[in-house]
Amino acid sequence: MKTSSLIIVAACALFGACSDGELASEKRVVVFGVDGFDPEMLQERIDAGMMPNFAKAIDNGSNLQSLQTSWPPQSPVAWSNFISGVNPGKHGLYDFIHVNRDDYGIKSSMVETDEVGMQMTLFGYDVPLTGGDSRSTRKFPAFWEVMSEQGVPVYVHRMPASYPLTESKAVVFPDMGTPDLVGALSGVAYLFTEDEGQTARESDSYRVERIKMKRRNENLWKASSRIYGPADTMINVDDLLAEQHAAEDAGDFAAANKVAKKIEREQEVFTPISLMVDNTGDAPVLAVDIDGAYATAKLGEWSNWVSIEFSMLGGMVPVPGYTRFRFVSAEPFEAYAVPVQFDPWAPVSPISTPDEAAGELADAIGPYFTQGFADAYKAYKGHVLDTPGFINESDMVLEERTAMMHYGLDQIDETGGLLFLYAGSLDMRCHMLWHTSDAEHPHQEPAGEYAGVAYDKQIDRIYMQIDDMFGELMGRVDELEKKHGEEIEVIVMSDHGFAPFRRKMHVNDWLVQEGYLVMADGKTKTGAHGLAGDDIDWSKSKAYAVGFNGIIINRQGRESQGIVGDSEAAELMAEMTSKLMKMTDQGNKVFTAIKRADEVFSGDELMHAPDLQLGFNVGFGASDECATGAVTGEGVIVDNDSRWSGSHLMDPELVRGTIVSVNGRDLSKDPALEDITATLYKLFAVEAPKNLDGVPLF
Repeated sequence: MKTSSLIIVAACALFGACSDGELASEKRVVVFGVDGFDPEMLQERIDAGMMPNFAKAIDNGSNLQSLQTSWPPQSPVAWSNFISGVNPGKHGLYDFIHVNRDDYGIKSSMVETDEVGMQMTLFGYDVPLTGGDSRSTRKFPAFWEVMSEQGVPVYVHRMPASYPLTESKAVVFPDMGTPDLVGALSGVAYLFTEDEGQTARESDSYRVERIKMKRRNENLWKASSRIYGPADTMINVDDLLAEQHAAEDAGDFAAANKVAKKIEREQEVFTPISLMVDNTGDAPVLAVDIDGAYATAKLGEWSNWVSIEFSMLGGMVPVPGYTRFRFVSAEPFEAYAVPVQFDPWAPVSPISTPDEAAGELADAIGPYFTQGFADAYKAYKGHVLDTPGFINESDMVLEERTAMMHYGLDQIDETGGLLFLYAGSLDMRCHMLWHTSDAEHPHQEPAGEYAGVAYDKQIDRIYMQIDDMFGELMGRVDELEKKHGEEIEVIVMSDHGFAPFRRKMHVNDWLVQEGYLVMADGKTKTGAHGLAGDDIDWSKSKAYAVGFNGIIINRQGRESQGIVGDSEAAELMAEMTSKLMKMTDQGNKVFTAIKRADEVFSGDELMHAPDLQLGFNVGFGASDECATGAVTGEGVIVDNDSRWSGSHLMDPELVRGTIVSVNGRDLSKDPALEDITATLYKLFAVEAPKNLDGVPLF
């Protein structure tokens, strides 16, 4: 949800301007979704004796197989296939990022937000009366909507690509795509530091704040800083917006960016904090005072969750949240704060269905990460966290998910029904730590260890942690089966597997090189606005790329400045496919599959798909810059010198997911994500939606 939407929700509560019984089932089914759980990596670790709980299950007859992932094999797409039971041509989600075909800019693939309509100006604030609502882009019903409507209790303990939530009778907690309190999809973390090796900087996912700890009193050191809340977008900045638009119309994007910074400062909201180090004991202790609420932590440990509140609309609307701190170092001082989470007892935007479920979960396990992508991968990628700090926070997230698992098992103990559990930490660690065990990877760092385990064994460790979680799950399942006298169906699944990501391709740079994308006169790369700026000559451009796995034809009648007719498009795609399939880099094929959209998708949303789907070979992938459609001028294929070193954005056959039928069912076909959905409908004798792609596996 955009920041403006958060403020609108709060304003509606202030101004009043916006306008069944408990389900039960005798049957119980548990689906454990482990993001990135690779079947070959799992089997290797079972064979090596690292995964005793999975080994025990397989010895007792459980069936482990690889699972077809989605085209493209991206998490929001794959999980949407499972959520809906259909392919992207029917649910409409094709990538992390979608293109805005009106201006060739980018937009969210998961959320669409209405523009603010009527509004009134009150004491210098623009108070919305209509508009500003956000909704999911998914065009096909979720399994929990269908099943709960037909009387099945469904509990979804975190689900990627499910935010904003849709109304249903199910209990649902969203994950990937759910922002922090300020509206950042990956959250904005903080590092408060005196370390000379850290410079003050900020991005869309972290802020490094340089501080000076006052040590005049040797027993109590003090420093002051601040944490920023959501921008108060209701502060009237019409004059500045007019100035910004005039600069953009004149093509002076540097001036426009300066005005944008002025707008940010005008609408800036923050809460002061006091950072203190208590040296009166045997070891220093961090204490953080946030308007009388305290977080405390020993050196190297995490504090309690602490409340924080931001004042909006001139103090008329409070926006509450929670954060917590890790005391990294006393000399030089350094403390890390997780992104500000929604207050689960008083969220300013829905973070569960029903609304009260978020608070009930917090009553049971305490405050928790309400955002998706809770593992701090961007802070680690930006070298705000070191390797132990990243793994430490990821461990905390996994412990929290384990507590949610037990809460969910208590729920189906009481009512029966379906429980879906999600763990994302394995995916994040494979993305970020692959380089530690890959001698061929361009990104290398000094060896080290965390929790007594060498960095190059940390992927083994997260697999073992998932095995521990699975063991706890099966222990509870055994108890429930004995208590209720009924077998419980258990399925373990993943959305995709994993592979190394050593070389990255700037797809638009290739399109420029081959003459399919034409730069405007005098331009060699795109600016801050990507393809939406004035850097491209669209009257001569036949194709472009926005996102990680696709090339889009600049079609007449679809793109705002399209030049390619339908009769030319087929020949153009065949020509590009031939060139891409012949491409090599350092003696290796870059692609193993290129597919037209109509070869892999079907349905009413096919027209919105990227026209060519790029199936990269192992070791290759699209660059970060591809997400926004940038032309970099750096060359076509370059080293991926980044901690983001493992990936799955490749040919789907090379990164298949995992399915484990713990009960040992023989599967009727080569399983796909959509088939698991159809199987759940069959298990509960639920009438499936029309045009479902999946078929029951048993």
